[in-house]
Amino acid sequence: MTEQLHVFVEQTIAQGVGARVFPLRWAGRRIWVKQAVPPKEKGWHRLQRLIATLTRIPMLRPTVSPGGKAGLASEAEIIHALTKAGVLVPDLLAVTDNWIAIGDNGAILQTVISDAVKAGDEDRVAELIAKAGAALADLHSSGFTHGAPLLRNMTIRDDGRIGFIDFEEDPNKRMPLPDAQARDVLLFLFSIQRGFKRRTDLLRAGWRAYLVVTGMTAPQMKPLSHIVGVIRPVYIALKPFRRWLGTDAINAMLAYGILRRSLRGKDAPQDVSPVAR
Repeated sequence: MTEQLHVFVEQTIAQGVGARVFPLRWAGRRIWVKQAVPPKEKGWHRLQRLIATLTRIPMLRPTVSPGGKAGLASEAEIIHALTKAGVLVPDLLAVTDNWIAIGDNGAILQTVISDAVKAGDEDRVAELIAKAGAALADLHSSGFTHGAPLLRNMTIRDDGRIGFIDFEEDPNKRMPLPDAQARDVLLFLFSIQRGFKRRTDLLRAGWRAYLVVTGMTAPQMKPLSHIVGVIRPVYIALKPFRRWLGTDAINAMLAYGILRRSLRGKDAPQDVSPVAR
């Protein structure tokens, strides 16, 4: 079957698909093919690595894909490890030097949430955001991290289970696990604020659901609390000018404010304790 799939994919690519990631019908099911990308590291990534070293903040290290065959092999390795750990990820069908083929993992969560927002189903919206937060917490509790746990990189199946896709980044090899998981948390929260602008209620729903699973004493809370402390002077300096800031900056400030209050015990679920500082 793998040989037949290989021929089918190569023929499809030769005909021109117009996209690096594209769907196919194979053996009565929908699958996805991801072609290799060029190395993504740029000059400014070296500067980022230097800053991470000088500031001693591991989560600032660049985690971009090495691209090419190495990038595909890395993503396949991550999918295999997560599958063994029971995390809901696409099944790996084939790996070559130029592409990998994976199964479909469900509907894109961000799209499903956006549809619920348009339909005015606020209970459904809050439920989905909370499920996303809990799913990320479960992933972390399994001893893994994602690298880019944005809502667009999460899926939901017909049975309501939340899964993950897109493992091009691998922070696990570039920083300690607690720092990689803390970085995941920041990216997840920002994706909520960016996708659903100024909806602090949704950010709280996702963050609280995460905390209920992990608790405030989880290892990733220490680097998370540290980076929040490092950012604070910037937050204070920008706060008087927030009305003139761009949307992304405002969303980042909203996320930061909620996160800091929670880590200090002022806005957290009753069954978790604040981080000692």
